Amino acid sequence: MEFVVNEWLPEYFKPDAATDEKRKLELFLNKFIQRNDKIYVRRPSEFLRKVYKYSKEYQNNTKTYAAVSKFIKIVLMDSERCLFVDDGEFELPNAIRNKLVEGGNTISDTYLFEAASVSETKFILTTDAKLKALMENEGMYKVELLDNFLTNY
Repeated sequence: MEFVVNEWLPEYFKPDAATDEKRKLELFLNKFIQRNDKIYVRRPSEFLRKVYKYSKEYQNNTKTYAAVSKFIKIVLMDSERCLFVDDGEFELPNAIRNKLVEGGNTISDTYLFEAASVSETKFILTTDAKLKALMENEGMYKVELLDNFLTNY
């Protein structure tokens, strides 16, 4: 499976993340690795900024640092599991850009659609119910909430 994930993933690494969030992160990553799925990551993006910020910020928290570092090594640095999408490698339809602007999510969510635009599935995994509702009837991209996704993953 190919998909794009938003900032819930790095946020769930944080030491102050709720127990349930940490459990969801662990479940997701274990299945992701087991199934040899792929993620598409926009470079630069808020997702990457947070991953690298937390890997630096939590160096004194052994458990968090180890988890983030393992994610970087096993997922982000593996070209079979992670495909980076840079400027000039995607074409985002104006209709999607306009819809994001109308929904008030311009900058914070555009990178998700830019990354997804080069994947075959155009699948975005999020915890943002507002984004899911905004894109509910959008035929080109599929936006799925993490909780729903994990029930069948």
